[in-house]
Amino acid sequence: MDIYELVRGPFAWVALIVFVAGSLYRIAAMLISGKKEPSLYPATSLKDGLRSILHGLMPFGSTYMRRQPLFTVVTIGFHLGVIILPLFLLAHTVLWYESWDILWWSLPDLLADIVAVWVMLACVYFLVRRSTVPEVKQITRPTDILLPAIVLLTFLTGFLAYHQWGPYRPMLILHILAGEILLVTIPFSKLGHMLFVMFSRAYMGAEFGKVLKAREW
Repeated sequence: MDIYELVRGPFAWVALIVFVAGSLYRIAAMLISGKKEPSLYPATSLKDGLRSILHGLMPFGSTYMRRQPLFTVVTIGFHLGVIILPLFLLAHTVLWYESWDILWWSLPDLLADIVAVWVMLACVYFLVRRSTVPEVKQITRPTDILLPAIVLLTFLTGFLAYHQWGPYRPMLILHILAGEILLVTIPFSKLGHMLFVMFSRAYMGAEFGKVLKAREW
């Protein structure tokens, strides 16, 4: 078995299992610890929680978004890109079909390229912002640099491999490895906010609405 078959086979399964198991564990641990946490004013308000989630998902729906329009636009495009492109890129849909006989719609090549470039430029923007904005630089840790770099490497190598710019097979292997590292990292790093964002927004919305009689967006 050569390295390509290794990363496409056993490594991919290990990464997927770690991602799923790690995600389920983190969510279960959060729910269990949340029930055990003593609270003077337990906040449970479905209405306020749903309002908070809605405003968090809506572009410029919160005060923070409106105060930083460039960051908001870049961030929204980035999050859409990292979700949509891995699922709907033509090369990926072909792999889904070959592996599990699952076939769905794929993005046109031009649109896929635009999304990929947006995500890569967004990663560069995040890295520059980490080192230039004082209040962000002050709380930046090495992992805050490493995580966008992994995302950038994943999309860059995928972009180059897809267009066959440079050595195709090494670039493809590096792309798969970077993607697997990214997948394994998600449940155990700040990238895990994708798992918890709905829970945290619902809790904060309920807390602010029911207890403080205010809005948190």
